[in-house]
Amino acid sequence: MGAPILDLLDPRGKARKVDFRGHPGEGLQLGLNFGLLTEGTSMHRHLGCCAVVLGLVFAAPAIADTTVTVSPAGLGPWQSVVSDSHGNFVTDTDATVSWGVNPPGAPAGTGSVTLDTGTNHGDSAPQLVDQAIAGTQLAAIKSLSYSTLGTLIAGPTLAGQLPYIVLTLDLNNDGVEDDSIVFEPLYQHGYRSDIPDQGAIQTGAWQRWDAAAGGWWSFSGTLAGASPGFGVKTLKEILAAAPDARIVAANTIPPAGLRVVIGVRNTPDHLVGSVDALSIDTGTGLTTYDFEPGTQPQEGNSIVVTRAAGTVLYQTSSGVQTLSTGKKINLGSFIDATHGQVTITSASDSHGSYQTALYYGGKFKTRQRGSKRPVTEAYLVGKIGPCNTKKGKKATAAAKKKRSRHLWGDAHGNFRTVGKASSAAERGTKWLVTDTCAGTTTKVVSGKVLVRKFSDNTKHIVTAGHSFFARRAGN
Repeated sequence: MGAPILDLLDPRGKARKVDFRGHPGEGLQLGLNFGLLTEGTSMHRHLGCCAVVLGLVFAAPAIADTTVTVSPAGLGPWQSVVSDSHGNFVTDTDATVSWGVNPPGAPAGTGSVTLDTGTNHGDSAPQLVDQAIAGTQLAAIKSLSYSTLGTLIAGPTLAGQLPYIVLTLDLNNDGVEDDSIVFEPLYQHGYRSDIPDQGAIQTGAWQRWDAAAGGWWSFSGTLAGASPGFGVKTLKEILAAAPDARIVAANTIPPAGLRVVIGVRNTPDHLVGSVDALSIDTGTGLTTYDFEPGTQPQEGNSIVVTRAAGTVLYQTSSGVQTLSTGKKINLGSFIDATHGQVTITSASDSHGSYQTALYYGGKFKTRQRGSKRPVTEAYLVGKIGPCNTKKGKKATAAAKKKRSRHLWGDAHGNFRTVGKASSAAERGTKWLVTDTCAGTTTKVVSGKVLVRKFSDNTKHIVTAGHSFFARRAGN
């Protein structure tokens, strides 16, 4: 019986996963593949009845599919933003990203995200961005699909458009973006006969798109020769040309490896489309993101706070309360995350751009500064010192009791932590700001921050593994 069992092991000696869920044709199996069993496939030809039984006993357990609810109250790895065609943040537009309730027939839950280029802003790019997928090998994508609802396609451009997916790629493993590939629903019907026909794009109806099995075009037009229309290529063809392709964060605001976009067309075009139930499997099981309206912050007025771990306290009109579920609170409210972690979602404009940061290990208050794209600030509160003591025994005792205050931040949006002697604006990073009697220290764990020293108003870029100390004025 030993030989049949060995046939069920991969070359690394690990049990092969056998999938009996039976979704023929769903997704593209890429990378290392040992022949997943689909509905109607018989293993008797190769291993025999007994081997199948043993295979079921020793096969790796199936990974459960999961559904994650995404809303402004809990964005997770997602952000929403309105950009121009080059990925720059814009505000002088009527383009919007809105989180609302679906019409009947929604693919998941009750809500979705609607991307609207606005009137005479067809060249804008309202979008959803996923910041967690960066670093994933393109070959790891086993499944990628999503649903769209076309609401309006207007303008001089004859070809219509629905929300499409962009993946930014590093082709030579140097960590820098080299190209991007685009899955556009428009090119999944009537172009290449050897790629599954997914039907013509429609308005007024939800449609499901299998991006993993579909045709893609590249920004450069040279990656596997992938170009719009008849030149679209499958992921398998793109991987044949670039087997080491890896998804990386694009040099956009905010940076992200996967984007769901509408627009970047002719200026007079007006395009409106909704997105929901985006599903992706990179080898750890299928995750479906269900976009819902939830509680939404308001620019210059409020934020949404959600406890991520431990105990988090926040100030209300009736006193300090323990945070349990997501709450919408006013800017300026006191938050104590000394013994917990809190996620803050803020609005970075009035067009539906939302961003999230994680704070922990300290006490702080929030505010927003700026007009076109306000920065959300967390400024440290709590006692430090005593900082001025007399000599002698009392001075020694006071020195031992000196207090400092600090706050950790982990964000990928327009956030800033403010101490006594300096402030630290994030650039997609994890950092620590500490106030002492002597001044403010900024320590960067990953990414980089822009530190502004208050005493002379100088600015300093601090990268991962480094710190910057700003001495308090008068010290």
